[in-house]
Amino acid sequence: MITTTESEKKSGDFVWQEIKNKLRGGFVVGLKGDLGSGKTAIVKQISSKIKIKEKVTSPTFNLRKIYPLSVKISGANFVQHIDLYRIEKPSQEMILEVLEWVEQPDIISFIEWPESIPQVEKRADLIVKIKPLSKNSREIELLWK
Repeated sequence: MITTTESEKKSGDFVWQEIKNKLRGGFVVGLKGDLGSGKTAIVKQISSKIKIKEKVTSPTFNLRKIYPLSVKISGANFVQHIDLYRIEKPSQEMILEVLEWVEQPDIISFIEWPESIPQVEKRADLIVKIKPLSKNSREIELLWK
């Protein structure tokens, strides 16, 4: 477990430094924190580090967005950003569909609210817990599995 306190603008840099040498196809990052804690901001910051050309936005209403990689990352061709915020009682079909998304070997996954589907949370290689301390400061805790 690694914990740090960072400004909102530095949160993504901190997470990036910890994961950049571990990223590969099939890597799954779960992002946990209250609404507005900075989960999407971290995904945006990391996406800029790996040169995703499209504008990264929250997939809250369509659950999943996929972005092609423009740089080589071991075994990965895409990054997907999944937001499970609206999932309260997932059906078995929904659970299986999301598990299928994260099991794709050529995709790096960033999943907001992974606890909404415990089977998905268990699949994460890393859980990033974000706790706002003030308007511009976050406590970031990394839990490696």
